Amino acid sequence: MKASRSLKNSSGPRYERRNRHAPLLLGLALLVALGCTGEYATAQEAQPPGEEPRAPEETGVKGGIVLPSQQEVMINRADQARIKGSSEAPIRILEISDFQCPFCARFNRETLPILDSLYIRTGKIEYVWISFANPSHEFAWSAIEAAFCAGSVGKFWPMHDVLFDRQGEWSTAKEVFPRFVEYAEELAIDGASFAACIREDRMAPLQVRDFQSVNRAGITSTPFFIIADSLSVRGAAAATQFQTIIDSLLKINEAEG
Repeated sequence: MKASRSLKNSSGPRYERRNRHAPLLLGLALLVALGCTGEYATAQEAQPPGEEPRAPEETGVKGGIVLPSQQEVMINRADQARIKGSSEAPIRILEISDFQCPFCARFNRETLPILDSLYIRTGKIEYVWISFANPSHEFAWSAIEAAFCAGSVGKFWPMHDVLFDRQGEWSTAKEVFPRFVEYAEELAIDGASFAACIREDRMAPLQVRDFQSVNRAGITSTPFFIIADSLSVRGAAAATQFQTIIDSLLKINEAEG
């Protein structure tokens, strides 16, 4: 059972109890649940916490993994690939993020590796990345597409890291499309099928679903986090702040059995 009780004395500028953002929680929890169905979900459940789900490996001309040809399969696999950690973890964290957001990049660089080591890889947290392209960020939508296209062959998190690590490179480029194809090929993904995924907007349904769920809740900034269905954190908070919340929720969950 995932911890869901609010923490006492957790008020402050960055932490909010779940109230006006409840529609987001319900909508995103539903899309995560719907994503965990079908043949690919069964394959993912066999993975150790923190590892990428395995995808069938058909190789292209240059030896990269070819993306699936069916859009529904691509979307289902991408939906699963953005989930990190064990589905049996007592706490789930949803991160609402944008690859062109500098604060999201800072969180990915400074905080997420610590949470990954302490909680995700140890089976204490199931972590879900939710896209929300800021309209003021010119290339945010395309970058999300790149990550989800990579996710269709189990490479969401490697592409996620590349996009944040090299944000200053692609976000100032005149043409981002060639950059993303280059990154994909560096990750051993077939460039031709990856390029077609972006060019044909194959991941648009998943991106639109994310955007609408977040928008309905009135959330307009990134990064934004929903922890254990009970607390929200705004901004690139330090790892210590997340640790305080998570450790308290783990104690609550342990006490409740």
